[in-house]
Amino acid sequence: MSRVTSLGIHAPAALPYCISENLLSDPVPPDAYTWTTTPFLPNEELLVTTTAVIWSQGGVIRRVFRFEVEKQPVIQAVLTWFPSDDPADAPLPQDDPDSAERPVYQGGPGEGAKRKKEDTDVDGRHGVGSAKKRISTWNSKSRTYATQLGSFPKSKAYQQQMFGGGGGGGGGVLNSEDDEDPTPQGRARALVVFLRTQAHVYFLSGRSYVIHIPFEIQHAMPSPRGLMLQIKTPSLPPPRSSTSQTSMFSVIPGLNNLRPDFPRLYSLTDPLADLGMAVTNTGSAIDPNEELVFISPNSELDSSPYTLDPTGSKNYLSSDVIFAVTRNRQKRELTIWYVRYIPQEAPNSTHRRSSSGTATARRRSSFGPTTGGTTPVAGGGPGSIPLAGSHASSQASEDLVAEFEDKPTRRSSRRVSSLVARADLSQNMDRLAFSDMASAGSSFQQHDKPTGHDDDVPVDDLLNDLNMVGLGVGFGNMGLNDGHRLRNELLFTKLDSFEHKFDSDAMVSSDDTGSVEPSQRPKVFTLLAPSTVLAREANAFGHSAQKVLLCIFNRNDETLLQLTFTMRAHTIASPHSFTSAASFSKRRASGKSDTKLYTPYLTDIMRHTDVADATKISEGGLSRILILSKLTGDLTMYSPWSPEMPMVLPATLSRWSPNLVGGSLRKKKGGVARTLSTSPERYLAIEYAEEGGKVSIIDEKRIGHRISIQLAPREAVVKLALEAVKTVIAAMAGVIHGEAVGVLWMEVSRSGLMEEDKFYRRRDSTHSVGDDNPQNLDEWRAFLVTIFSLGVADVPEKPKEKLKKGRGLSRSASMVANLEWEEMLNDEGEWGAGPEYLRNPAWEWMAEEQDEFDSRKAQSHTSFSPSPSKSKIFGDSSSATGKRKNTLISDSIAHARAFMTSQAGKRLQEHLPSGNKDPEVKKNALALVLVALHLIREELKLDIAMEMAVRRMTPLLAQLAQWLGWRTWIDYYSVEDIEIDDWKFDEARTPPASASSQPFTPPSIYDWLISCLENKCTSAFTSLQDIVTPTPSSPIASSRHRNPYTSPPAFSAPATTPPSTNLTRVTYAKLTPRTKIITELYATLATQGKTHDDIVALMVKKKMTAASLERLPEGVALPLREAVARCQEQPPTTWGPQALDLVGRRDIKMLVAQGKARKDFSKWQTAPSHEATRDVHTICNTTFDMEAIGSYDGSAEFDRQAVTRLIFREDRRVQEAAKLLQSNKPAVARCIPDPDWTEHDTLDAQKELAQHVALRTLAIPPGRGLLYFSSRIPLLTEKFPIAGFNLSCLMKPTNTTVSADKAAFTEEKVCWAFFHAGVASGLSISREAKEIDTSWIVFNKPPELSNRHAGFLLALGLNGHLKSIAKWHAFNYLTPKHTMTSIGLLLGLSASYLGTMDTTITRLLSIHVMRLLPIGSAELNLSSLTQTAGVMGVGLLYCNTQHRRMSEVMLSEIEYIDTRNDSCVPTDNLRDEGYRLAAGFALGYINLGHGRDLKGLHDMNLLERLLKIAVGSKKVQYVHELDKATAGATVALALIYMKSHDESLARKVDVPDTPHLCDYVRPDIFLLRTVTKHLIMWDKIEGSIGWIEKNLRPFMRARFRMAEIRTLDSEDLPFFNVIAGLCFSIALRFAGSGDIAVKDLLLHYLDQFIRLCNIPALNHDMRLTKATVRNCQDLLALSASTVMAGSGDLTVFRRLRKLHGRTEADVPYGSHLAAHLAIGVLFLSGGSYTFGTSNIAIASLLCAFYPLFPNNVLDNRSHLQAFRHFWVLAAEARCLVARDVETHRPCSIPISIMLKNGQEIQKTAPCLLPELNLIKTVSTASPQHWTIVLDFEKNADHVAAFEKNQTIYVHKRSAYASTSTVFQATLQALEEASEASNNTTSVTSATSNSTLEWLLNLDCFSSLDRSERALLLPPDAGAPTHISLESTIVDTKLILEKASLQGMNADRLRNVRLIFTFVDRLGEGKGLCLGSDTVDRLRAAVWTAFNA
Repeated sequence: MSRVTSLGIHAPAALPYCISENLLSDPVPPDAYTWTTTPFLPNEELLVTTTAVIWSQGGVIRRVFRFEVEKQPVIQAVLTWFPSDDPADAPLPQDDPDSAERPVYQGGPGEGAKRKKEDTDVDGRHGVGSAKKRISTWNSKSRTYATQLGSFPKSKAYQQQMFGGGGGGGGGVLNSEDDEDPTPQGRARALVVFLRTQAHVYFLSGRSYVIHIPFEIQHAMPSPRGLMLQIKTPSLPPPRSSTSQTSMFSVIPGLNNLRPDFPRLYSLTDPLADLGMAVTNTGSAIDPNEELVFISPNSELDSSPYTLDPTGSKNYLSSDVIFAVTRNRQKRELTIWYVRYIPQEAPNSTHRRSSSGTATARRRSSFGPTTGGTTPVAGGGPGSIPLAGSHASSQASEDLVAEFEDKPTRRSSRRVSSLVARADLSQNMDRLAFSDMASAGSSFQQHDKPTGHDDDVPVDDLLNDLNMVGLGVGFGNMGLNDGHRLRNELLFTKLDSFEHKFDSDAMVSSDDTGSVEPSQRPKVFTLLAPSTVLAREANAFGHSAQKVLLCIFNRNDETLLQLTFTMRAHTIASPHSFTSAASFSKRRASGKSDTKLYTPYLTDIMRHTDVADATKISEGGLSRILILSKLTGDLTMYSPWSPEMPMVLPATLSRWSPNLVGGSLRKKKGGVARTLSTSPERYLAIEYAEEGGKVSIIDEKRIGHRISIQLAPREAVVKLALEAVKTVIAAMAGVIHGEAVGVLWMEVSRSGLMEEDKFYRRRDSTHSVGDDNPQNLDEWRAFLVTIFSLGVADVPEKPKEKLKKGRGLSRSASMVANLEWEEMLNDEGEWGAGPEYLRNPAWEWMAEEQDEFDSRKAQSHTSFSPSPSKSKIFGDSSSATGKRKNTLISDSIAHARAFMTSQAGKRLQEHLPSGNKDPEVKKNALALVLVALHLIREELKLDIAMEMAVRRMTPLLAQLAQWLGWRTWIDYYSVEDIEIDDWKFDEARTPPASASSQPFTPPSIYDWLISCLENKCTSAFTSLQDIVTPTPSSPIASSRHRNPYTSPPAFSAPATTPPSTNLTRVTYAKLTPRTKIITELYATLATQGKTHDDIVALMVKKKMTAASLERLPEGVALPLREAVARCQEQPPTTWGPQALDLVGRRDIKMLVAQGKARKDFSKWQTAPSHEATRDVHTICNTTFDMEAIGSYDGSAEFDRQAVTRLIFREDRRVQEAAKLLQSNKPAVARCIPDPDWTEHDTLDAQKELAQHVALRTLAIPPGRGLLYFSSRIPLLTEKFPIAGFNLSCLMKPTNTTVSADKAAFTEEKVCWAFFHAGVASGLSISREAKEIDTSWIVFNKPPELSNRHAGFLLALGLNGHLKSIAKWHAFNYLTPKHTMTSIGLLLGLSASYLGTMDTTITRLLSIHVMRLLPIGSAELNLSSLTQTAGVMGVGLLYCNTQHRRMSEVMLSEIEYIDTRNDSCVPTDNLRDEGYRLAAGFALGYINLGHGRDLKGLHDMNLLERLLKIAVGSKKVQYVHELDKATAGATVALALIYMKSHDESLARKVDVPDTPHLCDYVRPDIFLLRTVTKHLIMWDKIEGSIGWIEKNLRPFMRARFRMAEIRTLDSEDLPFFNVIAGLCFSIALRFAGSGDIAVKDLLLHYLDQFIRLCNIPALNHDMRLTKATVRNCQDLLALSASTVMAGSGDLTVFRRLRKLHGRTEADVPYGSHLAAHLAIGVLFLSGGSYTFGTSNIAIASLLCAFYPLFPNNVLDNRSHLQAFRHFWVLAAEARCLVARDVETHRPCSIPISIMLKNGQEIQKTAPCLLPELNLIKTVSTASPQHWTIVLDFEKNADHVAAFEKNQTIYVHKRSAYASTSTVFQATLQALEEASEASNNTTSVTSATSNSTLEWLLNLDCFSSLDRSERALLLPPDAGAPTHISLESTIVDTKLILEKASLQGMNADRLRNVRLIFTFVDRLGEGKGLCLGSDTVDRLRAAVWTAFNA
């Protein structure tokens, strides 16, 4: 009830704690502490002593902060909000700020649900209703702090209370389409405690900061973005006697003479940022004499002042409405300011403070002694106003273009504050530095900088600094800049000034210190005009403007100054309103180039005199001013827009606060009186106002008495209905009349008329003192009395029985019990004429007994009748004689009459519509109320949770219609509810002269929707705005006047002139949002040409969700569900996540919204099974496998294996490949001894064989790296294992184990094998692995650098993980000059920074390449291999950049000739063939594919110089050097002119055309030249044997099939190399394509080369030829695997197994290496990856598979072995994996691939796809799953999503939704049931189904067919798919068949009629949601019900 409730004596909750902890003495002196409460949050306190701050909530101490250790007194403590980038601080999701239509369906409790206080949004601007979901990190065990303080409030109070804020379901609505409510940036709550020289900031998340301040704070005030600081007048202590200090600062001017114009007003928006200046619109600082009295703690118009910059960065727009008040003692005046935040440049995200984690961060920042390393110098920034001479324009304040015009300022940094970074400076220097910066930030004259000592800095230090910059640890990475001033953050625009009286004593006491006690400052507060003001102005003038009331109470002259500001909205389209022109252009491109800004105009001034005190009280979005009269001591609740309301305190005040913890008050104070014996005679002040209408009244003894005043209803329906009545009456009659209705409700609530009911008193007496929990019935009764009070004056009163009073105690107990029974029937029958429980069979006997009793009393006169017994639908509804009638309506009318005769009623009479002097207004008022409440009732019909509220409103509306005599409306309500006759009504009527005539029939939302479906609708549905009429005297009455009771305009006719502002529409739309949305949807549905896609798109635009549909009635939702069902099969590929959520396609949503909707699919597990999958031996053997012991994320590994098993589900080829590529287990070999061998001979043979097998084992790691590529997620807490080598060999058939000679395989001799092992281990780390940073890399670093770790670094770099390594760690790795580590790190960093030209990496590489050092530098003490790696690193770093300098360097290295050496013996040990080849590759990488467009390289004659080396003749004396360069030059030509189709160049590099010329070319160069030619002529490559024959020279074509070659002859070396080159070219052209024809071609030649290798080599010539043939054989094996990469092709695998099995002595290490590489390529990443054919991919494959393989483990002469892993740059993830959307398990599903050339490929996922640029669409083709289409041609999001994660999610159809016929659906349901029963692993599902099967045998499920039963109880009922609580079509069907015809009102039948109309519109059997059989059964049920 709206009453004044005493809450006890108000004292600080922490006071007893302070006394017990000796923080305060007992008794406590009044001035020993300060005590503040939070105005916008209830029950929150801060108690501040000199050494401690105690924060309390709800009477409970939450945290204590003690500062004794700081040795400084506590000056002030403030709770405020700081802007935060932390996602945890972001507000709950709300509307899209870019959407023009902004209504929202949000959940809310059902009607009658009682809302707790913490669930209620407490204020329209400062609510916390949405904050209750947040969890406090200060105290994880308590949710109170997060509940009260949560995130920044985002929703309007009305939305939260009307529809439940965070309640369940998706039903409620609000935010109309035109509401401007931008998405707020997150705000973090913080407590700021100010000491003398420090400020301690404590955030809710647990972070804390200490800010050193160079001045004393006079006071701080919370502002919308942090704090406003008013500092004391600066005064410096006397100079110190220290000589060093004197000498240091003696040259600084102004140290001893501070200026008197020092600025005193600053803002703090970030604890880690500089202070901001507050400046006026002239560019100058605020006058230091101005003392800040007030600043708006939040934006006055909107609770969400923060918005997003169009660029996507979080920035601020100047759309806040902020007022400030200052006072000037010298001028004796108050000044009102309008404040705006100046847009600032968005801070660098990398320099923002980290907000994750809950650990306390004691960061020392801002002003004063800190370390210089973390304290950069701050500057002006874009918002800064420059020095004097460049003032901003002094135009009107609304012109932000001039005010925020860009000016040349310094670059700014918001990372850390800059004021005096050195800790060794005194506080004098602190103040001086701050003074200079503050002056520079405003328009004051800036003094010259102090001159320092120019000491000479040692050269070594300079070099060290330079080196540190190179290491990346210099100042460049710390966000330093050269700013020398504070940025300007706040713009103060003066609005007006007023004379202000000061206390003379306060003037004297404050002159010296500059500080004023808070009690001496004026009290300032603001009120926002209610929505009724907007409605009235829009109706009267055609436009509306928001108003803000600013009140200033001056205690000195006891006056209350009331200023009314009208906010004029305007837009700014200038880019200067934003951070930059670029952001403005982006905003304009998005259609939002204009920004709404507000400018205040003072429109009214009023002074209230003789005011002892005044304050603002607010509750539920309603605010009033509580005034304490100086003369009378009375309290008055005042608002300029509503009648005054005197407040009377309770006669007795409570003694104890209800906030006591630990039980009820009776238990706490059992023997002490709960109330004060005497109440105070006089009150002096009003203090500590809180949200919820709580305030403390201070008596003469300075004791505070806490009271609570309820201002607004707390029940949702009452609040909505009352708001609607207020709005329409205000729009028609005036604001004062509309607000008077609200005052009338409050007066009725506290009048006590209804407390005459004895049951009311009995119920109320059960509550303890101060318990103000609302009773819904009481609020509803008060609303009834309020509405009836509007009309009783004109309704004649008939003689009636006297109202029953409470019976005396002398009556018998049976009579009292009978009376209470009668009152309980009336009281609990709020939903209907009788209590709901009497309709239950269990309580039926009570109703029958009551009927018998009433029948016996039928002859006697009584006005009460019992409730009917159980009603029969469609039966005889007439009431029998003597039946009890509910008297709630008649009693409420009697109470209304009694109230209107009371003093309060008479006082309000003149303000009510019935007291209006305009006869038209007076006549139409009651009719307007009836129509408005009727429309609200129609609104509630669209929410199934509000059905009882609809029934409750029916008798009220019927009574109003009876009074008005509207016969049609009476008849309408008489059939609305089956129990309408059981209510007792007042049958009187308003005289015809005083009543408005019936305008139109009652508008029915159901009838309107039906007419839409029947295409008979000719007008829009009536809205609240339609019924409001401009008064004849309004300026635009002639243009807008329309009878409010005529039908709304038709669709085709022009509508009534809409309001000129959006606010007008918002005012009405917020009251009936569901009606607005549903009517728009049905109007679209009835429009010709609109499709189901259009309907769903509009639903998405209106923010509807699946939960929203569930709150709609079944009939209303059916057309919308039908549209959803028809779009579910194949939704448009352009739909976003919201639309896909609505149609239930989570599978597609998880594809397009990866970051938001995807889950970690590695967390699934297999279904439980009782069958063992591994025996004990298998389990024990895994203990010896180091890779299986806790090094990887087991779930991720399990998921990878599951995908691989699905790819290769037919056999165990992957397991066989893994077995071949393992090196940590003994290998198996067969050594069959000859019969004549001795045991010693056998042992020698086995040892020799073991040596060969060991060599093969050492070549395994490169292949294993391919097999496990990017497949494992490391555990960050464990070191990543690197597999070693087991060189033992198990000899068959003797089963003896023989070990290789360890002396021959030491790590020094086989270092590259261990390097490859490290690379293989590192490559297995997934590219998507997180947290692979510096700390983890160093964690895995061995104590001494090793070859394995060197390879590990290379692998991390190739996977891109070395980007996160700190540069100084890189130098630490390189300092020992470990060759292998240097190679791995240099190549890894270059690969990670591929093509970036990073300067730091360039410096790193330069010191490892001799050619890049300055001329004359000493030779590097580095190995040639390291320099070779450095050269290749340069190529990778500058890949595809065409960098001229690096191109020149690489070319010079290729053609370098040592002219100092005249002999033929080479002396250059560096530039061997491998080095020059690396330079060729580097040159090719730098200019990759740019042969036809060399840009700035034309003058280098690049082509001619390379051709001269590659194919030209050479001088004899230099041939030994230039022959080494031939391969490098050839490769460079191949890469530069790749795919250029330069035929002339191709002919030049081709092999010679005569056998004689072939003798002058090295045989292996033929292979390179052949490859080069065909890479140039890329498109001419064909995968056919005819193409090979065509491209052979004529003298070679005779043997192109190679079948005729039977012997090994060195004359055939050119032919073999050309054939191998042609095959390698084909392999590169068709890499990863899986082309079967190409594979067969390559296998043909591979078989031929294998055959030739098996020919015995009997002489040197044959051995030479065999070496070449073996090299060609290895290249052919790699070529075949490259074409079939990732496919695991069996035919290729058989040949590779044979190559792996070679153990002959003549097989070199390189041949084994190639064979294992081929095996790894064939099973690349377990079948998940393949190779691409991009330029970088082809270049990397050529480098990795370079056709000269090493002869031994240490061989790097021709090609550095580290380059063999560059295939990583060519690997592409193209394996499409299908996963179940609910379980995330991978599954097999057929797919159809449509190529752009029209070819269609059928495959089964998981599978490899062709290259994405060749694919048009990929679609699933499973009838058991919903179809998913990936449109690679038209939807770039699909391409991006697939490239990021090659997963599609499939959603299994239910049997009901799979097919269109019942027969097919039944078959599928039976099939699924059979599969489930046969699935032995799904034990849980089978058990659950068997235990629940009996449910389907119930009668209520008898009408379900097989498919519907499967939907209700699916075969896998235990799966997560069916755990969802969302309703299905079966639920809708059961509700329609069982409940729709058994309801208590007519809307159930209208609902069924709406269904029939929609089904008829669709056609017979064409509905997807409801089948024809269901509709037929429903029709039969209706026919039976009405004809029974």
